[in-house]
This record gives sequence, C-alpha cells and structure tokens, in this order.
Amino acid sequence: MNHIKRMHIHGLKKFKDIDIEFNEKTNILVGENESGKSTILEAINIVLNQQYRNIDKYILKDLMNTSLMNHFYQNPQVNNLPHITILVELELDNQADVDTIYFRGINDRDKDQFEKFGIQFVCEFDKEFEDELSSEILSGVIPFEYYKLTWSTFQGTAYNIMKKPLRTISIDNSTADSNSSFNYFNKSLFDNKYSNSDKMKARNGFRNAVDKAFGELNLEELGDKRKFGVNSKKTILDNILTVYEESISLENKGKGMENLIKTQIALDKSKNKLDIVLLEEPENHLCHSNLLKMLDEIKKNTTEAQLILTTHSNMIASRLDLRNIIWIGSEEAISLNNIAQEDAEFFEKADQNGILNLLLSKKIILVEGPTEYMLLPSMYKKTTGRTMEEDLITVISCNGIAYKRYLAIAETAVKKVAVITDNDGKQKVVEEKENYNRTKISQKMFVDDNLENWTWEVCMFNLNKDYFDENIEVNATSEYLFNKKSYGRVLGKMLNNKTETAYSIIQDIEKLKIPEYVKGAFTWINE
Repeated sequence: MNHIKRMHIHGLKKFKDIDIEFNEKTNILVGENESGKSTILEAINIVLNQQYRNIDKYILKDLMNTSLMNHFYQNPQVNNLPHITILVELELDNQADVDTIYFRGINDRDKDQFEKFGIQFVCEFDKEFEDELSSEILSGVIPFEYYKLTWSTFQGTAYNIMKKPLRTISIDNSTADSNSSFNYFNKSLFDNKYSNSDKMKARNGFRNAVDKAFGELNLEELGDKRKFGVNSKKTILDNILTVYEESISLENKGKGMENLIKTQIALDKSKNKLDIVLLEEPENHLCHSNLLKMLDEIKKNTTEAQLILTTHSNMIASRLDLRNIIWIGSEEAISLNNIAQEDAEFFEKADQNGILNLLLSKKIILVEGPTEYMLLPSMYKKTTGRTMEEDLITVISCNGIAYKRYLAIAETAVKKVAVITDNDGKQKVVEEKENYNRTKISQKMFVDDNLENWTWEVCMFNLNKDYFDENIEVNATSEYLFNKKSYGRVLGKMLNNKTETAYSIIQDIEKLKIPEYVKGAFTWINE
C-alpha cells in the first residue's frame, strides 16, 4: 500500500524541528489549539502538490518559523537567514518500477543512511544574490523576494508533479465551499445511480423539454431575421441537478450536511485508487447522530487509502482507535500506538469519555465521579489562592470508567496526572497506591490512608461533622440506608444524594476542612 512513512519539518510556521512517523492506514492528529495540526496537512500539500509554487514571495514571511526569524534578527548574517525544509519519506509498493526508482536516493538530512524513497522541499535564500544584498541582510532585513523554492526527489532530480507518486485529496471542513461540494456530489450520484442509456434519455428529454417550454413563451422576434433561443451548450441536465430530502434540497440543510457531503466525496474518491485522504476537523457542525454516520463511513471506506485527519472530537479519536492518535506537541509528535489493544477497544465502546481532554491538558486531576468534579475547583482555590485555570489544571471525571484506563493513556502520552480516589475501606488499595507511586514519576495516586474514610462523602463528613449535622436536612422517619446498611441519617442522605449534596455545599467551601490527601494532590500537581 502506497503511503507516507514519515516526515521531517524544519522552519515551517509553528515547527522549528519536528519528526512525524505515520501509520500505514489511519492517523489522527491531536493537539492543543495552534499546536500545528493543520500545518502538518499543509506541509504534505506543499511537498506532494507543490502548494505555493507560484506565490508572491512576501507571503513566505507568514510561513517562516518565528524563532528562526528572531535568531536572524539578533545576529543578522547570511548563514542565519531562516529557511524551510520539508522531507517526506514514502513507502511505495512497486519499488522496481521506473517511475518509483525516480524517488529513491539518500536525502540531504540522512546522508549516512541507506537509500529511501521520498521528496524534499526547500525554501531558502538564493545565494546567487549574496554579494549585492549583503549590506541589506547585515542591517537585519530578510529579502524574501530573493528566496527560491525547490522540490526534488531523494535521488536528487527535480520533482515533476506530473509524476506525483501518491494521489491525494484534501477536504477542509473548517471552511465553507458548498457549491463545488454539492455539485460534485449531485453529479456523482446521478452518474452512479443510472445506466448510460437512462442518463442519455434523461439528458435528451430535458433538453427537448426546455426547447419546447421556451418556444411556448411566444416571445416577439428581434427583427432582421433574429430571435431569442436556448443555448444547448448551457442546458445540460447534470449542471442543474440537486437532491431533495423531504422537499428540502441538501444544499439548504446547513453546514453539517455540507461537511458530510465533503467527507463522502473524499471517501468516494478513495475507492478510485486514491492513496491519501487528508481531512481537516470532520466533526465541524455535525450533530451526534451525523457524526456517528460519518465515522461509520470513514471506517468502511478508508481501507484502501491512508487517512490523515485532525480533530478535537473525543468520539472521533476513540472510535477510530486511540492507537492511531499522533499527539502533536511543540517540538515532538508522539504516537500512541503502544496503547494496549484492550484499552483502545474499551474507549472505542465507552460513551462520553474524556480522553481528548486528557491529551489536550497540561496537568490533569482524575476523579471518580461528579461530586469530586464539582467540588475540586473550589477546594483548590481555597487551598492555593489560585484557580485551576490559572495553573493550567484540568479535572476529568472518569464517570464510571476505571481510572487505570486513563492512566494507561497518560503514561504513553507522558502526561502529568494526579488521581484522587477512594480506598474502599481496604488496606490492599492503600498498599497498591504506595507501590504505584514508587514506580511512577508523572502519575501519582492519592487516597485517604484511614480505612474508616472509605469514600469521598464519608471522609468529608468525618472532617466536618458539625457542619453537615447542621446543614443537611433529613426526614426523621427515613432511615437513609446505603447498600442496605445504616450510616446515620445525615451521612446516609449524603451517600444516597451525592451530586445534590455536592451542589449544596459549593458556596460553603470556606467553612469546610479539606482532606489532607486532596491537599497532597494539589501540591504534587504543581511541583
């Protein structure tokens, strides 16, 4: 299967230097806003499709890495002028084919390694003009008008786009271009739905009907033997087709439908011997049901093409297999293909998981349920005097998912995670926590060492008994049994109404004592 194997980017926008290794089939690019996910798709288009080949050179200022530009400004000289290099290494099926050999060689960056297949793009100052521009450069001016853009194969020959090794299509769902999207879709549907004879009959019938309808208008002749008529070259049935659904054309069903159509176009073309499908945020404007529909189409139709997409959707990341995620950081791309198959399959089926919240956060505190999730921000501010937002901390509720599933992902993605959890009244849980913490650096577990404080509500009650006895209203005739056991009416009501209790005490956090193990998590996450 022809595909992009890996790519090196130097000096393009966000990236000073980064290496990305791609999966053969599906690649899910995930990262914070402005992390450079779209730039990676752009880099592929620059190399394979020679994007920017005929641009105004001054636009190069927007493409250059700012840190490299600043390095030049601090020490202006020719050798410090910023430049862009993009290397795309390819995996090609027929390596003995004449056209394939055209891409085989040793690129400038890997001179000591064995031959590979690929294309190199370089955007740099043309040193033929060094003498006449030296004084300008030394004064701190970057002469973008004198930059040259070159594309070459790893063999060292000029890359001719007519010999493009991989057939690609790029769909950007962050922008609207409904006319071309729907026109292509409507024509393709018409072409595939009917036989050639049926299509010919429909086209002829339409043209004849238009001629007849125009003739029935009985327009007055222009004189001098001239009159209006119908231009048969413009009365082409295919060009005016649209598809109606319940009396509403698809074009009028909003941006969500447009994005479904755009994605369908890409998938349809992937069946037609496409090698690469690039998708920019396919989830844009889609409701839950349409997103599920799109994911189903993607999984069914990209078995023959390499898919590279960007997303902010938990559902897309998990349903297309977490092992296909490539986490894009400022200086590195981390593949999550080492995630255990069991964990990947679990999150694929889990509803409402927060896996991307974990990947997109600097520091994370995992909690087991909604009560801790609601109260922790207020507790944090009381303890530290700062908000979690100020300290770049995200709280994620596991919502019934075992926190160890999240920890497995966090370890692979090298995320700093504190887990605040219950001891369940078992010494074994406390010992497991201690053993885990001895072996981990970036992930730690925090539980109350007192087995009597077996869950969150019990711990809070024992620390703040006077407050809860005064503020929790109970019915004197109710027993408030929890799991068929009596813990007293006040604590019993707290255990049976966890979320309601948490909501009722948020405003009173200043009056409450906070468990030491929770404070310990706050301290560690900021170390």
